[in-house]
Amino acid sequence: MSSKDGMLLNYKFKKGLVKTSYLLDKLSISVSTLNYWKTLWTKNGGMHWDMGMRMIGKNAFWDPIVFCNWIVNNKLKNKPTEPEQKLDHNKMILFVKRNVEEQKYDNR
Repeated sequence: MSSKDGMLLNYKFKKGLVKTSYLLDKLSISVSTLNYWKTLWTKNGGMHWDMGMRMIGKNAFWDPIVFCNWIVNNKLKNKPTEPEQKLDHNKMILFVKRNVEEQKYDNR
């Protein structure tokens, strides 16, 4: 999946759908922030589905890849514009990706 400005993001998660608490914990987002984002999104005509939320019975689950892409497309305000910034941004993504993969293998 690519964002509006053409960045291709490659996320790795252990599960296809995760509980809200797990998602918020891993992304360091508060419940109140998520609720605020959901409210604004729906007031502006968006659907929770587009954010990655999936209802199964009465329980909300999230597609973490869809949610992360939604954040990139709708919430990031300081996207890199200069070549040097893009290079730094790519280095940061590689650093996070390596650390997430290492943590994944350590938690087996």
